[in-house]
Amino acid sequence: MELPLAIAIVLLAALAALIQALSGFGFSLFIVPILAILIGPQDTVLLANLLSTFSNAMQARNLRHAADRRTAIVLTVASCAGMPVGLAVLLLVEARALQVAIAVMVIVSTLVLMRGVALHAAGTLGDVAAGFTSGVLNTSTSMSGPPIVLYLQGKGLAPLQFRATIATFFLVTSAIAVTLMIAAGAFRPYILGAWAISVPAVFAGQRLGNVLFERVDLLLFRRMVFGILFVSAGIAIVGALVG
Repeated sequence: MELPLAIAIVLLAALAALIQALSGFGFSLFIVPILAILIGPQDTVLLANLLSTFSNAMQARNLRHAADRRTAIVLTVASCAGMPVGLAVLLLVEARALQVAIAVMVIVSTLVLMRGVALHAAGTLGDVAAGFTSGVLNTSTSMSGPPIVLYLQGKGLAPLQFRATIATFFLVTSAIAVTLMIAAGAFRPYILGAWAISVPAVFAGQRLGNVLFERVDLLLFRRMVFGILFVSAGIAIVGALVG
């Protein structure tokens, strides 16, 4: 891995972790479209899930007492059922088409989050549908967050319970996604190195985000995050079309 690429990955990981710590979402939405240009969609999905496993492990540990475990378990089981479908898409679809799909998904997801849409909570059936959809998106694009965010908002969880439940879910599902991808042969050794050098950056980004959380205008920051997500998605589309 060349030095400029390593520096870019570390900086992207730190900024993505900072965004997530401040706004509660956006890690994969921010990092995946740009990484897809730098290292390709398949390697991006694996690296994003590796980084997500680490970042959510810290949050899940700190918030484990507040998680809605029943919801997290049902969502996780349903997500596991959807992951093989998403993995097939990742391995079979042409890289450029997948890169465009990732960018479009970022734009759509950002628009939905901006509108504050909350899906109706439909009990166990709703949990299964949201989890399955998230699983498909996880192993195909690493964009597993929006269905879960929208669904848990619809359940009306308290903020602390929401963050704890989503961190627990993403910790487990990201680890499972990584295992499935490695078993399917979608692994190159340099990804492990990229993950290793990015872990300190993720830790630093989260720590800085936690410090700034009480000091910034979160409404203004969320608007800035939306702008960043649109820009990263636009860059990904241009890169896919011209590259």
